[in-house]
Amino acid sequence: MRSSQPIGQQEATEQFEELYREHYRKILAYARRRTHSIEDANDVTAATFTVAWRKLDALVGADEPLAWLYGVAYRTVLSQRRAVAKGPRLAEKIAAQPVAAVESIESTVATRDQLERATAAAETLSEADREILRLVGWEDLSNAEVAEILGISKPLARTRLLRARRRLQTAYAKSQHDPPTGGTPCD
Repeated sequence: MRSSQPIGQQEATEQFEELYREHYRKILAYARRRTHSIEDANDVTAATFTVAWRKLDALVGADEPLAWLYGVAYRTVLSQRRAVAKGPRLAEKIAAQPVAAVESIESTVATRDQLERATAAAETLSEADREILRLVGWEDLSNAEVAEILGISKPLARTRLLRARRRLQTAYAKSQHDPPTGGTPCD
């Protein structure tokens, strides 16, 4: 199963199928012993073989393909555990946030206008900028996690995030000089 050159699609499919047949049960058993449900074990196994397919050239060249798969499964289990651990913390964070009462219709309109402008500003960014902002803002991931997901170094992830935030701020500031996109004036 060793190869030093990129492989063709047909050969890749055949090698992946062989690898899958040979190691699927071992990876599933590994995941099952480390997770709390068969669904979680299935998720870990599926993610492991998804990575294997994407990185098939590296896997085919590995001395120990099973060890390589175990490494991916191990990191996937850790990631799954971090996600599960974040759930209660996120719920506590949300519960601890004070609920702001709307004082007047003017504050509601101002908030809606700010949201529209922020959304419009975000839409002017590249997909790469929007994705890194979503990973940090919506998914609450660290720079290290973002770097791993995007396949880049931690310093590069930090730099891309900083630049994306600056571009968003610039787009938002520009939108404040433009007329609002929705509604009619109430003069």
